[in-house]
Amino acid sequence: MAVRLSPKILPAVIALGLLALGIPQTGDSVLWLMTGDTPGQPGAASPSSGAEAARNAALLERADDWFGDPTARIRAGILRLRMATTNSDGTAAVSVPELDHALNDLTDGLTRAPANAIGWAALAQASLAAGNRPQARAALATSLLLDDNDPELSLWRCELGLALWNILNDDERRMWNDQVNLAWRKHSHDVVALAHQNGRISALLIRLALLSDRTRLSEFDRMYNDQR
Repeated sequence: MAVRLSPKILPAVIALGLLALGIPQTGDSVLWLMTGDTPGQPGAASPSSGAEAARNAALLERADDWFGDPTARIRAGILRLRMATTNSDGTAAVSVPELDHALNDLTDGLTRAPANAIGWAALAQASLAAGNRPQARAALATSLLLDDNDPELSLWRCELGLALWNILNDDERRMWNDQVNLAWRKHSHDVVALAHQNGRISALLIRLALLSDRTRLSEFDRMYNDQR
């Protein structure tokens, strides 16, 4: 007769089994396996529904409770950030209680695992959504200082930098310029879309960031004008 394990103890059983096999595996990774997401990507995969997102976030929070894994708490915060800033139909929105939950998860996780560039970028976005621009600026700068050469984060940082441009200092603006050039290599069409999305000032700032490479600048101008 088959024995069915309770969902509440299944993660612990999986973790113990992996440890017995000599495979180093944290509770975070176990929960990612259970929820069907890929731990290597920034944040978390976009859930197919709000209910699924809430379930996955709760599982990741439980992973931290059980295994003391702050990375799981950070990923839960990123999921809750998505839930807080997006309606079920994909349109932008802000749910204050969910945003507060996201901020708490991100702050808690980053306090214990500060060398997480993705988490700091998420905290910048969450802080911006909450109207705390100084905290958003500090979080973005921390993310850039930790890892300024990740093309998967570059476009996200470009958007955050545009929103915070008027309070960035000279060093932060130089780092942002580097992100624009990094994003251009892999996400050129998205960079152009970002320039259109945020109006003439954004297009000008992106164009200035690309001035160091005339070929790249010419390509941006062509693509930007084609999309008008």
